[in-house]
Amino acid sequence: MKPEVGVLGVVAAVAVILSVASMSARTSVAQSGSVLNGAGFVDACALLNDTEVASTLKLEVNPADRRDDGKLDGKEGYEGSYSSTCVWRVQVDKDKDSVDLPMAGMRFAILNAITWPKDSGKAANFLQSFHDAAEHGIIPGKPIPLKGIGDDALWWGDGVASRVGDVSFGVSVFLQNGDKVTQRAMEEALARKIAGRL
Repeated sequence: MKPEVGVLGVVAAVAVILSVASMSARTSVAQSGSVLNGAGFVDACALLNDTEVASTLKLEVNPADRRDDGKLDGKEGYEGSYSSTCVWRVQVDKDKDSVDLPMAGMRFAILNAITWPKDSGKAANFLQSFHDAAEHGIIPGKPIPLKGIGDDALWWGDGVASRVGDVSFGVSVFLQNGDKVTQRAMEEALARKIAGRL
């Protein structure tokens, strides 16, 4: 994957995080016994269950809300891949309506998983794209490598990105209070659970 394509991938990932307010409700299939959907691609909502997310955030959350982009064959550098996204919103924030904050100001956790073509190496390229994005000033700081999460992992300032084999994922927590230290601890805890299921 060309560096500029990887950088665009990071921008796309951030755009997914900031556009989840329009997602429609769907039932979580977490703990169904398989993290794969019927087509053999990873289902993001099957990687965590509602109770685990609530316990990590220390807040009650609405049931998992799934919206897959599906096959990304029309997107350069992503041919043959499948994108699945899941979001958990904090229950008591349902009436928030800020136009200046992601998800109208609701606190939430979001997980995006991409299943790449077998043995393509593109999951590793996806993580490299965060380093490329930092070099181009697209994300504010240099990603911090993390150990013990999947085959490779990093914290990029607004979430953890990791890979396990041919699957990459990003998980972010938004508390809407600017507390990156607490959010990072939550993101790393969730990422460890996710990686263990891949």
